[in-house]
Amino acid sequence: VCSGVVGSRMPRYCLFGDTVNTASRMESTSLPGRMQVSEATHALVSGAAVGDDDGNGSSCFEWEMRRNVSMKGKGELQTYLLLH
Repeated sequence: VCSGVVGSRMPRYCLFGDTVNTASRMESTSLPGRMQVSEATHALVSGAAVGDDDGNGSSCFEWEMRRNVSMKGKGELQTYLLLH
């Protein structure tokens, strides 16, 4: 991620980069009121355990696997929607 001030008359602080673009596309292709995550994020958080910091135990999140989502510049990505 790269950031900086853009503009001289009405300067704005902006963020640029692949992470920002991916986050924007994840938001725009999600369903209303739902949280969508990438396969990599799902792998990281699905090991999160209730009351346990070592990643072992039952997951505190439930996920719904979504069909592959086409994202500009990324191709087809497997995504997951948070149930609760």
